[in-house]
Amino acid sequence: MHLDQNTPSDAAISELSQFLKVDTRTDVKAAALQHVLGLTGSEAGRRQLLAAADVLAQLKRLVAEDRSPAGHDASLALLNLSGFAAAGAPLLAAPGPNTAELLLRRAVQTDSRLADACCMVLSNLSRHPAGCAAIWRCLRDGSAQADGAVTVERLVVALCQRGFNTVGCKLDYLGPLLSNLTQLPEARSYMLDRGRVVFQRLLPFTDYQESLVRRTGVIGAIKNCCFETDSHMWLLGPDVDLLPRLLLPLTGPEPYDDEDMEKLPVDLQYMDETKTREADVDIRKMLLEAITQLCATRSARERVRAQGAYLILREYHKWETDEAALELCEELVNILIKTEDEIGVDDLKAVQIPNDVAERLHKESAAAAERPAPADTT
Repeated sequence: MHLDQNTPSDAAISELSQFLKVDTRTDVKAAALQHVLGLTGSEAGRRQLLAAADVLAQLKRLVAEDRSPAGHDASLALLNLSGFAAAGAPLLAAPGPNTAELLLRRAVQTDSRLADACCMVLSNLSRHPAGCAAIWRCLRDGSAQADGAVTVERLVVALCQRGFNTVGCKLDYLGPLLSNLTQLPEARSYMLDRGRVVFQRLLPFTDYQESLVRRTGVIGAIKNCCFETDSHMWLLGPDVDLLPRLLLPLTGPEPYDDEDMEKLPVDLQYMDETKTREADVDIRKMLLEAITQLCATRSARERVRAQGAYLILREYHKWETDEAALELCEELVNILIKTEDEIGVDDLKAVQIPNDVAERLHKESAAAAERPAPADTT
């Protein structure tokens, strides 16, 4: 088999599909996959591959059926392609197994060595509305089936259960996937359903130090769920007790006098002198945004004040050096230190947001969503 790696024609790329079949001789299939991986390293190569539906179909079949190194290389090719902005539609529409369902099944298969790559592909595809919606439909429909389809609950268990994957995959990129999915109102509603214990499983990971990717994703999902004003009192109440989880990463080792200490939740009292704050500024900003969302209504603001949030934020403000984070902190503190008479409205979300503030928030949200999982051409 010969293919000009520098300037292959579209026809030559399409011919690759015959060498990518599951039952193709191992050495031939390996050579074809190396060509594909090489092509994913350039924009021109990615465009050609994404236009070759038959090649994409064979890559998916290898991921679905082949446990050999060929399946691993095929999953890396899909990962590299999925980081390309235009990849969503052709990958989701490619013939063969349903793309979203295939990737979800592999991601939560306990003995799959392709799970991490599939998690990253899902994370990349879910950054865009069409991909996000397609993945959510699979999860939603899976929850209504009894045939072993992947459900939201199983996805969250895979993310939160240590050692879920028995062959060494970490599954950290399920965190960003969940963060992307919870941009959908339907997904937030499902996560916050009080008849399920889904949202609560995420809480221990707000201070999870073993993976920045997982921690960022989980906090992003929690922040997104905080946009649901109707759930605020439940989130702040004893069934969830979310506020201490959001404040803990912002808490330092500073001592408080006895009177102030008594105002703090038990989990935030008497911090060890070695206690450090969240090191990642983007996470700190998401935590502040989440708490600000929880201050939308008068009853929720009163509960946030009653748990000593101002005391934590006062010390945090002295420590913070990032200007954007400081601004978010100051906006939140401004809400907390005002009396309700000064605020003058029950629901802050009913107040029209100035255009410049709305534009800034939109840009920050879009920038966060555009960060892809890393590509791999090895």
